[in-house]
Amino acid sequence: MRKTLDPQREHWDIVYKSKPDYFGETPSEFARRALSFFKGKGAKKIIELGCGEGRDTIMFLKESFEVVAFDYSPVAIAHLTQKAKSNQLSESLTAMIHDARDGLPLTDECVDGIFSHMFFTMQLTEKELDFIFQECLRVMKAGGYNIYSVRNIHDPHYGKGIHRGEDMWESPQKFVVHFFSLEKVKRLARGYEICHISEFDDPSPTYIKKLYEVILRKPEKKKE
Repeated sequence: MRKTLDPQREHWDIVYKSKPDYFGETPSEFARRALSFFKGKGAKKIIELGCGEGRDTIMFLKESFEVVAFDYSPVAIAHLTQKAKSNQLSESLTAMIHDARDGLPLTDECVDGIFSHMFFTMQLTEKELDFIFQECLRVMKAGGYNIYSVRNIHDPHYGKGIHRGEDMWESPQKFVVHFFSLEKVKRLARGYEICHISEFDDPSPTYIKKLYEVILRKPEKKKE
């Protein structure tokens, strides 16, 4: 299973090369909500998993957050790095080409929060997802929040295309998507406190994606 993402990595590189700013230049509405939440909790340093070309990353940087941004696409990271430089935001950004299945190359409890928009909906097995969620738990400070979105089983594309295992299907555009049930969201919250789960619509040019918005909290350490 370690090689399953390799074709997807190549596919994303091709997409980003052929159409820069594939997802647009403005931040996602989901990221705007996460920004407001993180500000309200006093977060200063966050991780973004699956940052892509950085439409959300740049927003966080402009709002004075320190961001550690991960993506396995070299093209995406190159585009993000250039955008940060053009906006004079490079000092607050650490951008890495990295596969999260290899763990997060950070020390324990070093960030205030973690953000990802549809990263976990990549072609990742539940076992791999569980490992990544536990890595997120490790690198977050106690009381930190993991805010993420995933496409769910109410999505119009669920069950359509080429079945790639578990709840994953490949679209005609060759993107493999992992769709989440509410039960899966809860299973992957092992070790966290579940603060919030809700469904929301994410419009695209041709159809409306159905997503879960999830907020998980790392419990405070118990006093001895």
